[in-house]
Amino acid sequence: MLQRNFDTLTGHTIVCGYGRNGKQTVKELISHDQIVLVVENDSKEIEELEQFPEVYYLVGDATRDEVLNMAFVASARALITTLPKDADNLFVVITARIFNSNIPIVSRASELQSQKKIYSAGASEIIMPDKLGGQRMAELVMEPDVVEFLDYILLQDKEQTNLEEISVTHINKSFIKKTIREFNVRNVSGSNIIGLKTVKGEYVLNPNADYSLENASHIFVLGNPQQINRLKELIISGA
Repeated sequence: MLQRNFDTLTGHTIVCGYGRNGKQTVKELISHDQIVLVVENDSKEIEELEQFPEVYYLVGDATRDEVLNMAFVASARALITTLPKDADNLFVVITARIFNSNIPIVSRASELQSQKKIYSAGASEIIMPDKLGGQRMAELVMEPDVVEFLDYILLQDKEQTNLEEISVTHINKSFIKKTIREFNVRNVSGSNIIGLKTVKGEYVLNPNADYSLENASHIFVLGNPQQINRLKELIISGA
C-alpha cells in the first residue's frame, strides 16, 4: 500500500474512488480550498492523481477497515464515496460510520433498491447520478433559463460570486435574537441572506425580514468573497 506522504490529517474530506464522479467531486472541493484525500486502488488513476500535488491520496481498497483508518476517517470533516458498485459504497458507509459516528457521509448509488440500505447503514445523503441526469434534461426543456441561472451562480469562480452556508452556532451571541431586518445585511456587507435552515431541519427560501435567527441553524448567503467575509466578521466576531 502506497500513499502520498502525510503523517496525519484533520478536517479533510475523504473521497473514495477517483472515477468520473470522483474526479468531478475532487475538482469542486479543491476549487473551494478544501483539504482532500482520495482513496483509490487503480494504478492509472493514481498516475493522474500524482499530477495534482494539492491532493493527498492513499492507494488501497476503501471498503477495508484498515484503509479508512489510515485515511484518518476519525478526524475527517466529511466522506464522499463514489465507487461504481452500490455494495462497495454500502461497505464504505458502514465502516466510516463505525470509526466516526458524526461524520457527514455522501454516497453514490446506481439502483433505487440500494438507497434504503445505504441510508440505513449511515449515509447522510445519497446521490444517484443517472436520476439527476434525467431530471436535468427534463428541466432544460421546461425551464432552461432557470437552470442556466442556477448554474451561473453555483459554477462561478470563487473570486466572483459565492453561495455560502454560515452556521448560526458560530454567530456572536449578541446577534442570535436579532431579525434579518435588524441585521441590515445588504447595507452593512453587500451580501444577501437568500435562505436558511431551521433548527427542525426545514428550509426557508427568501425568509421574511422579521424572521429571528434564533429559529435558524444555518443561513445561506449570496455575495462575492469580500461581501461574505465582511458579514462573517460582523456576525461571528461582533466587529
